[in-house]
Amino acid sequence: MWSFPLHLNGGMDALPRFLQNPIRLKLVLLYFGIVMLLPGLGDTPLVDWDENIYAEASRQMVERDNYLNIYINDYPFAEKPPFFFWEQAASYHLWGINEFAARFPSVLAGLVMVIFCFEVGRRIRDQYLGTIWSLVYLTSLLPGVFARSAVIDHTFNAFIAIAVFFLYRYDRQYEAWRQQSGTRTPQHRLSLLIASLCMGIAVLTKGPLGGVIPLIAFAGYKFLVAPRRTVPLIHFFSCGIISLGVALSWYLLNWIFYGTEFLQGFIWFQLSLFSRPLEGHEGPFFYHWLVALIGLFPWTPFLFLQPRRLWKSEEVHVRSLVRLSVVWILFVLVLFSLVSTKLPHYSASMYLPLTLLISLQLHDRKFELPRWSCLVLGLWGVLLAVGLCAVPFLAERYLAEVSPEFELEWSSGIYWTSGGMLLTMLLGTLLLWHQRFWYGLGVVGLSMIFCVQGLWRYQVPMIQSYIQTPLVELVREAHQQQAKVVLYRVVSFAALFYGGKPIEMLHTYKFPNDPEILNLPNSTDLAIITERRMEDSLRKDHPRVQFVKHSGNFAFYHIPVDSP
Repeated sequence: MWSFPLHLNGGMDALPRFLQNPIRLKLVLLYFGIVMLLPGLGDTPLVDWDENIYAEASRQMVERDNYLNIYINDYPFAEKPPFFFWEQAASYHLWGINEFAARFPSVLAGLVMVIFCFEVGRRIRDQYLGTIWSLVYLTSLLPGVFARSAVIDHTFNAFIAIAVFFLYRYDRQYEAWRQQSGTRTPQHRLSLLIASLCMGIAVLTKGPLGGVIPLIAFAGYKFLVAPRRTVPLIHFFSCGIISLGVALSWYLLNWIFYGTEFLQGFIWFQLSLFSRPLEGHEGPFFYHWLVALIGLFPWTPFLFLQPRRLWKSEEVHVRSLVRLSVVWILFVLVLFSLVSTKLPHYSASMYLPLTLLISLQLHDRKFELPRWSCLVLGLWGVLLAVGLCAVPFLAERYLAEVSPEFELEWSSGIYWTSGGMLLTMLLGTLLLWHQRFWYGLGVVGLSMIFCVQGLWRYQVPMIQSYIQTPLVELVREAHQQQAKVVLYRVVSFAALFYGGKPIEMLHTYKFPNDPEILNLPNSTDLAIITERRMEDSLRKDHPRVQFVKHSGNFAFYHIPVDSP
């Protein structure tokens, strides 16, 4: 019911013989995922905000030995439920409190998705589709970056994806069982159970969309493909009871022990995402549509090979999953287009169905790969490589105007990783041009290892050297001097994670604060850190401050003990 006879369409060359064994192929894909995701995972400091905010919440879980409630900066943190923090806390116990451990849960989710894409693709059609989907998803730009980041979204999206496809599997299994008058073991019950559990865990990972997205995708599939096949009420209620039971278990315990504080804060935060752009993260209505095209790099050109033919496919699994995927994608795009706060990872669950559409089109070809798609692929690679090489010079030019005394340093690794990406991308394009499909696919995937490694090892640390590293160093310096650290109109979770102590963050909404502490007599030295652009405002609001020095994007002031 789930599988189709092994076949290859015209124009697609066969896999090398040693990879035609499914188990061997799965191990090679897993090894490829490890090579892409694990090397250098802990070499780059965590990036503000998201990586540090989650890593700090998990660190406080471990230090407080309190896994029921979530704290940051000694205040309850009500923006996210706890499942990802539990994962990070377990990783801390395994690897220690460090960058590698903070990012390790996302890598695990990424490796799970490598196997998941292969297995689902194999059951939809054959191992060749599974191989294409696994590689395309893993080596797409933003999924590859998120899988190496200490952010919730990759884990969240993994549970959503598993829930969606097990709901689909449940429906197909139930229909087959019903048509055979229930003579076989009802396998659909296990599929429904797995889908329900995954929806519940997804809600516990990030929030209600963990259940909403799978149900919307499944409802769209039912409406467009099988409107006459209704879901029995007993199945509907069973799914709801199981998923809500898992999802609400922690909320209920939190409410019993700590009252309604978390729930009120969580609901306020969710509503705020729609009502106003938080932390200045705003953008146009089409923001996530553009992010989708960029995030799929380098595979974006293959999204438009033959979408109409795919929509009308005669294969029941292909037609059904294509329509399910389109509903899933459109729901996510429209929803987050309406959300005022714009961040690229908010819509990241759409990359699973998008890469499935790409993979089906690459696999299901009755014609040779169009030359225009190869040309666009090569052009994308050239533009990205040139852009990555240009970043240091553009940053240096910018800093020459705003911070002329700051000496930006960068590694030559930027050039060899960008060059490696460009050469392999062009070679992969050439192989695809000559219809050497599997070799071209593998070489283009290899180019994305160069791209992601270059971004993570060299580009991000270079940018951090100005906008984050100086702040962390100033905070540590102040802690060493036994001064109380105060951030003025700055919110930084890197300062908390790397400083290891609570910090006053004045004139911000994230934490309760009293700016008057800078105007009243103090019993300890105060170390005040702000961004350079806020210096005039700081001196105007709090004339007692005394300038110490500049470092990167930040200015360091202090107020001595009992300053008059």
